Amino acid sequence: MRLQFRGLKALALGATALTALGASPAFAQDATPQPADTTTFEEVVVTALKRSTTIQTTPISISAVTEKSLQGLGASGIQDYFRTVPNLQVEGNSPTNRRLTLRGVRSAGEATVGLYYDEIPLTGPAGTTADASSTSADVNLFDVERVEVLRGPQGTLYGSGSMGGTLRVILNKPNSSQYSGAVEAGGTITKDGGPGYSVKGMVNVPLIEDKLAARLVLYKAEQDGYVDDVLLNKKDINGQHSSGGRLMLGFTPTEDLTINASGLFQKTTLDGQNSWYPALGAKDYSTNARTIAPTDDNLRVYNVTAKWDLGFVTVTGTSSYYKWTLLRNSDYSPTLSANRANATSCRNYIAGAPPAAGAPANPACTPAQMTQYTAYADSRTPGALYQPMGLTSWNHELRMNGSLFDDKIDWTAGVYYEDRSDYIESQVAKADATTGAINPSDLTAWRHVGTDTKQTAFFGEITYKPVEKLSLTGGIRRFNYDKTVSGQVLISNFITQSYVGPAAQVDASADGWVSKLNVSYQFTPDVMVYGLAAKGFRPGGANNIPGLSTALLAYQPDSLWNYEAGVKSQWFDRRLTLNAAAYQIDWSNMQISATSANGAFSYLTNAGTARIKGFELEAIARPMRGLTLNATAAFVDAKLTEDQANSTILITGSTGLRGDTFPNVADFSGSASVEYSWPLMGDINGLVRADYAYVGESASQFRPTYVYYEKQGDYGYANLRGGVEGPDWGAYLFINNVGNEVGLMSVTSALNNKQQAVSINPRTAGFSIRKRF
Repeated sequence: MRLQFRGLKALALGATALTALGASPAFAQDATPQPADTTTFEEVVVTALKRSTTIQTTPISISAVTEKSLQGLGASGIQDYFRTVPNLQVEGNSPTNRRLTLRGVRSAGEATVGLYYDEIPLTGPAGTTADASSTSADVNLFDVERVEVLRGPQGTLYGSGSMGGTLRVILNKPNSSQYSGAVEAGGTITKDGGPGYSVKGMVNVPLIEDKLAARLVLYKAEQDGYVDDVLLNKKDINGQHSSGGRLMLGFTPTEDLTINASGLFQKTTLDGQNSWYPALGAKDYSTNARTIAPTDDNLRVYNVTAKWDLGFVTVTGTSSYYKWTLLRNSDYSPTLSANRANATSCRNYIAGAPPAAGAPANPACTPAQMTQYTAYADSRTPGALYQPMGLTSWNHELRMNGSLFDDKIDWTAGVYYEDRSDYIESQVAKADATTGAINPSDLTAWRHVGTDTKQTAFFGEITYKPVEKLSLTGGIRRFNYDKTVSGQVLISNFITQSYVGPAAQVDASADGWVSKLNVSYQFTPDVMVYGLAAKGFRPGGANNIPGLSTALLAYQPDSLWNYEAGVKSQWFDRRLTLNAAAYQIDWSNMQISATSANGAFSYLTNAGTARIKGFELEAIARPMRGLTLNATAAFVDAKLTEDQANSTILITGSTGLRGDTFPNVADFSGSASVEYSWPLMGDINGLVRADYAYVGESASQFRPTYVYYEKQGDYGYANLRGGVEGPDWGAYLFINNVGNEVGLMSVTSALNNKQQAVSINPRTAGFSIRKRF
């Protein structure tokens, strides 16, 4: 509780300064100070409703992080800004393992947070466990216009991946009226690690004045690691390398028609695992993994979007294609070692195959046979899960929006189609005992799993304004999906009991409706209240797990209802903004992750219900020229309202029971920042900024009595940044994680694998310079 008190105290200090202005304020506008003589806010226009509105007149819980705010934070990825957005949580600290959660709506399966880059919805591959939500794209944020975070279900407009909310990254578009460019460079040094650098550039070129333009962005970043493998005597194994870019063409043949075409690519490589083991008793960031597990992430995205304003209606059509290939590796030695004396594994290894269906078990092993099997199992360690995987997806949407009867009615209607295919080659590969290097040509096991998903939807929303200040909104979405999961074991793993067999295929499909109701009232131009009820859903699917019973092959969709009330307000000539929301979420037929009897495989099933109650607050104030204060806070109470058991899933020591708190969801999180800009000479300003973030305690499992139950979170950290800047340039020094806090984002345990931790980065100091032209 010491750290929680410290975090609350720091946030309270920020809130006290804001309260001195007369209220507790909210973050929704540009968090970077304007020139030193400015104390009011510039309105931020968003397109969260698939039409243009301002933050303060959009009757949902939404945050917008603008380009200036991202620059003020020194943000290049989601890890750099998500703590400034209430109720947004990011798990994992590597390119192939990053899960997004909003409002505590977290579980394995399809994504619970929709992730969009412009009009492109990006979904991760399902893998062997149908857990697409465990992988989220993190494209470099250089030359990004803003990031919009929509909290609560957005199913009517954004579909099945948005039952917890939606995160939208809006890129800067080509400008056909003027040449422009930007460059940015920086260097870092990380405690317990080494140096790093980044270079970024953008050029915008009008090809035909006021008609056609091209915008090119390129970037490259290198960051040394800080995790040491004490067993293999290797230092800084988790170095990260990233490069990428995008090319956009903007064509405006008439004032009413805009066509944008884009291509985006990014490659990220992690030299080895980010996880480490506090229980080793060595220095922080130490692991005794027997393999070095690099990961690769290659993303290619292509999109064409056309927007045609016909006066009475605006038509938008968008088509996108993306190809995402990944290589995910992890040390599998603990699992192999845990089964080195397994009786079932031994008898089937000696027999050369498992018994036929309905036949009696193979004879038990004699001591000599057990010795033979154990020697074989030991000969396959160290070993790694070597998992090449990939995904291709076509996504198309056609929608129209307009206004009727002197703007008394605003409406949006559209149709959506998705065709997604992904695969994984899940292999167990031998590794070198001395170097930890993985040899993908020396396989212990090989299993192929493929998933094909086709989804169509029709959607619409109507907002009616019966009187000037009152707005009534209703929305619906009709969805239909079909999912086919196929798989085959190609090389038997006698150690974990996965055996060669014929190809298998399971189909799952469903259709249904989601809906939304919203009422808002604009008391004054600066104060609005709203209430809403919205439904969110996720598709079901099928498992392809060796030895899984027929009853568990398919799992069903899950859904939730979100009930919410909020206020948006600005005070003191708009020097202070306060936004707050309270909500209750009722989640039914939950998709949950379960584990096979031998602990080697995970699969999805449906069991239990839950209720999530929460409150979120955002504040931003400019009490004097050049000074900007921010504060955010989020409270979450997420508990099961039914046991996570069904006719095929019996209650065990790990089963979540009614009243248990959600794992991996902190009950409190918050942030505060202070930024001050002052004139130095002419149009040159000085700048100092301090940020603080706190994450409350959470657990790794539902059941506190479970043997693998671990505590995590309960940490706070501060960042400092200062420099000088002119109208089109800036030079800065910064220190992230000033106190070198060892913040444990997650701690997990399993058989032979105790307390595996993923943490925030150690203290990192650096510089950055930027120039626009």
